Amino acid sequence: MGQLISIIIPAYNVERYIGRTLRSALKQTFRDIEVIVINDGSTDNTRLIVEEMALKDNRVRVFNTANRGVAMARNLGIEKAQGSYVAFLDADDLWHPTKIERQFAALSAPAADSTWAGVYTFYRQMDEEDYVTADGLVTSDCRGYVLARNLVLKFIGNASSLMVRREAALAVGGFDPSYASAGLGGCEDLDFEYKIAARFRVEAVRLFLVGYRIREDNMSSDKVRMAKSMLATIEQHIKLNPLISPRIRRWARGDSYRYAFNHLRSVRKFGPAMHAYWMLFVNDPILAIYQAVPRILKRKLTRVLPIGFLSTPIRQKFLCMDPEAGLDTPAPARLWMRQKQLLKEDKALEARMFSARWS
Repeated sequence: MGQLISIIIPAYNVERYIGRTLRSALKQTFRDIEVIVINDGSTDNTRLIVEEMALKDNRVRVFNTANRGVAMARNLGIEKAQGSYVAFLDADDLWHPTKIERQFAALSAPAADSTWAGVYTFYRQMDEEDYVTADGLVTSDCRGYVLARNLVLKFIGNASSLMVRREAALAVGGFDPSYASAGLGGCEDLDFEYKIAARFRVEAVRLFLVGYRIREDNMSSDKVRMAKSMLATIEQHIKLNPLISPRIRRWARGDSYRYAFNHLRSVRKFGPAMHAYWMLFVNDPILAIYQAVPRILKRKLTRVLPIGFLSTPIRQKFLCMDPEAGLDTPAPARLWMRQKQLLKEDKALEARMFSARWS
């Protein structure tokens, strides 16, 4: 195919998962790859597992460092990458075998246009045994210049979904380690997405090609820190992008407070959770009502409907599922009631960004 793609995996104490993750990277149908594992000071058997796999497959390169955090690990991976494109894979996530092939094909058409920097794909959440627990957000037309839409909807979702041109990753400064230094680590991937979206266009592959693992001992499980990290990240990018309209700023803040409310409530931090809900209501009262009503209705329905009526479907493992299954799921109200206005905002920002670049 003539293009090397570098897959970057930061790894810290993931002996239970790293073998599965590496195998999903090495089994990609796109064969021109290198897999760069940054062993970020692991104290378990992660290093041993990775080095054994590297001996069996010379496409795997391993770099061992002291524990410095996921942002610096990914940045080292970008620095060491020999490919024209870099794709990020968290050390406990999984990829469908066609993920890289489909993303490379999607970027091939606009590759000559340097304003197109990357491509993302949909993801499914899965548990510690790879069983799917939920699908990520399905969007119908979120491609091109997507800053406003991603600020509000956060549809890219995680680093494992994103592949970008290496020169674009370097141009935006890679991943920002200052969040972790300030005790706000957790949303560095979202911060990187916003930096890319502010300066470039992104393509989409509308298939579920990423299995995003939810587990108790990973960074996402620290709900209080994640809530603070989300709020800090959104505020940072509102400040960095002053051309965003006041309405879109309110919606972006509102959705970040919705996220914070859900995380804080889940760990019974009711005081901070209610403050987050109040700020959600101040910034976006419609979303605040939408947040509350479905929970109330579901509680009432469970009292009157037959047992099992609202039960979840049969569990399936991520790699056993058709990546097209679930694409016809109706979009949540917070997407369809805002997407038209958000698209209009992105078109206006896009015109200013690229006309200014070439003037």
